[in-house]
Amino acid sequence: MSEERRIRVSVLVVTYNSAAVIGRCLQPLADEPDIEIVVLDNDSHDATLDTVNRIAPRARVIRSSENLGFARGVNAAAAQACGEHLLLLNPDARIDAADVRALGRVLDEGAGIAAPVLEKPGDRLTIREGGRRPDLWRVFCHYYGLSRLSSTSGAVEGLYLLKRNSFVSRDVDWVSGACLMTHAELWRELGGLTTRWFMYAEDLEYCLRVQDAGHRIVMSAEASGVHTIGESSAPSGDRRPNSAWVVNLYDLYKWRISRSRIQNLSWKFAVSGGLLARSAAYRIRAVQDRPRRRSWLEESRKFSSYARDLLRVPSGLPKDAEPGEVIDREHART
Repeated sequence: MSEERRIRVSVLVVTYNSAAVIGRCLQPLADEPDIEIVVLDNDSHDATLDTVNRIAPRARVIRSSENLGFARGVNAAAAQACGEHLLLLNPDARIDAADVRALGRVLDEGAGIAAPVLEKPGDRLTIREGGRRPDLWRVFCHYYGLSRLSSTSGAVEGLYLLKRNSFVSRDVDWVSGACLMTHAELWRELGGLTTRWFMYAEDLEYCLRVQDAGHRIVMSAEASGVHTIGESSAPSGDRRPNSAWVVNLYDLYKWRISRSRIQNLSWKFAVSGGLLARSAAYRIRAVQDRPRRRSWLEESRKFSSYARDLLRVPSGLPKDAEPGEVIDREHART
């Protein structure tokens, strides 16, 4: 049997100056005969590739002469993959081989996408990396506290599932591309990730297309992983707020979900209002918690920046992206 036919899962990792984290990402998977690692490097200028070669010498490495962004990088890596299933894995995420195989079994049982329960060390947020569609009702439930009642009523579940609720394997509307497994055949059928954005929101948009095609998306309690958010590409010491996640989410809402400018405005004001409320809450915490005052003020400024950037975005219906087009490269810079 050929090596390609023995590959069960192709792990796709897009790196950009990821030397500080890529070793921990690849080490658990480097010596598994049924798991292939494909690394697309976005023109790193640090020791990323040296670390990849040292930790995972069998990995297939694709070197880009420019920073392609996340979606184009993943698509390029997927084009070289040989596995039955594709696992999108951030360089700042980590999952063991046994958990990778557990996700594969979820796909074998009929799901279109499977993801583990991701832990985020040191993160003060109480949300999971997956949840419900980003329509007006679900973002309202999330940002205005109704989702806290979701343990008794799924009707008020928000954009993000909450950690406070006990977790069992369940269907969701989306999971994070930080660690997302899908059938290679389904990926090719749907055309991979949209390149509408430089980074952020393309994973959620892919999930919507998978659902629209009639497939389930499962967050599995049988698999776990770790995601150290924000360490995959940001240079050390760079803490400028990056609003691309919410700006692109708004563009996705206008493009794929909304039907009118009124809905667009309602979504924008609901989310920006929720972000500003969080900013105010963190500022109050800064007064109450003097030892951590600087940290709370930094959080307050960050959420205020997210809201301001969102409010600047036009509320008209968006244009369709041309093939290969990247939208909002400015906000995507880290």
